[in-house]
Amino acid sequence: MKITASWPVHSLRILILTTLLSACSILSQDDLPLASEATATPAAPTLDTPLTPTPDDSILPTPTESGEVVLVVWMADQLAPTSETPGGQELLEQLTTFDEMNPDIRVEVYTKRVSGTGGILSYLRTATPVAPGILPDLALVDRSGLVQAGREALVVPIGTLLDPALLSELYPVAQSLGSVDGDLIGLPYLLEIEHSVYRETAFNAPPNSFEAILRSRQPYTFPAGALSNVNHTVLLQYIAAGGTLTDDAGNPELDVETLTQILTFYDQAHSQGLIGTTLFQMTDPAESWGLYRDRQTNLAAVSSTVYLAEREEVRNARLTWTPTPDSQAHTLATGWSWVVTTNNPDRQTAAMALVYFLMNPVNQGPYSRAVYRLPTRHAALVVWGEDDPYVAFADQLAGNAHPMPDAAIQATVGVAIQDAFEAVLLEDELPSQAATQAEQAIQQDVGQSQ
Repeated sequence: MKITASWPVHSLRILILTTLLSACSILSQDDLPLASEATATPAAPTLDTPLTPTPDDSILPTPTESGEVVLVVWMADQLAPTSETPGGQELLEQLTTFDEMNPDIRVEVYTKRVSGTGGILSYLRTATPVAPGILPDLALVDRSGLVQAGREALVVPIGTLLDPALLSELYPVAQSLGSVDGDLIGLPYLLEIEHSVYRETAFNAPPNSFEAILRSRQPYTFPAGALSNVNHTVLLQYIAAGGTLTDDAGNPELDVETLTQILTFYDQAHSQGLIGTTLFQMTDPAESWGLYRDRQTNLAAVSSTVYLAEREEVRNARLTWTPTPDSQAHTLATGWSWVVTTNNPDRQTAAMALVYFLMNPVNQGPYSRAVYRLPTRHAALVVWGEDDPYVAFADQLAGNAHPMPDAAIQATVGVAIQDAFEAVLLEDELPSQAATQAEQAIQQDVGQSQ
């Protein structure tokens, strides 16, 4: 699919190479690269923000015989640099600037699905042994793809290529999201977190604790259902209360006392009519946000992406974090990371030159805001502007975020937590009994796997 920009044409070397893909039967029409033609001038920072320097000439790639290094980049459809995607024009302009600053690098951007057949991970697996020439040099992947790519050795650990100074500027949760089994596999670029919104007229104080919820007598709306494992609200509250997910050996583990505390709150809230069983019909924070937006509830869970995309439609929404036992700020975070897939030293250097450029706060900040995600570093979030009330709130939460547990943990401990949660609210089981049964279920799973 060829996408042509609608603004004035400029000689930009982010090109289409249809012949490269038509020769490979492994690829389909969905794999054609983007055609990007745009003009831009480098954006200037709006604040006095510390910058990560763009790599100097000493670390730029050695040109090939043709005089340039071809850098192939794969991105998910929803984040691609096109005029049809949020933030697409911003990214196009940044790539144009990079092109002008680096005449020895030619960038080619291709869109891919996030997962499944035709997805980034699928191609990395299938093409590596049979058609390595069609693989990218750099790709933007979600956390699930990063974990699988790292464990299957489909990418080059970016920690071996990265300037440690940049790593030190990331939020701690971002460093965790880029790591797999203790190794830094990818460089986190964009974050998504979860929090709450509420109407100030319905509450005397921000409803960010269990006690505040019970005292307010206002219903709390969140996606209590889970498509395959556990709803993120209860999972976060369990983690925020100090609940463990694994033991020292990495085996699944559950803290009965902590889970009992969480379930007791929900038992009390349910008995007061503040938590309805209809919440189990929702599995996405976009659904609870919709109820808030339509004035059917005064307190709702929401993801940062959904809120940022629609916040102008609901200007009276107040922000707070997910209610926790002690009212302390916590959230779960996931995100997108850059991974390097080439073993060619010249293209590795070119890939890192582009990564450093895009991670510069004056670039990462505007793009993250335009695409309704959070940047992975404070300096980039500051570029959003001091007059944006979301900046200080998001900065606090990002600094206190926990990485979203990986799929394997959610499928064991997460499922046990969800089962206990449903047993209390749907089957009137005692919180302590439900928590004990959850622990027993995990111990049984661990015993069977050993």
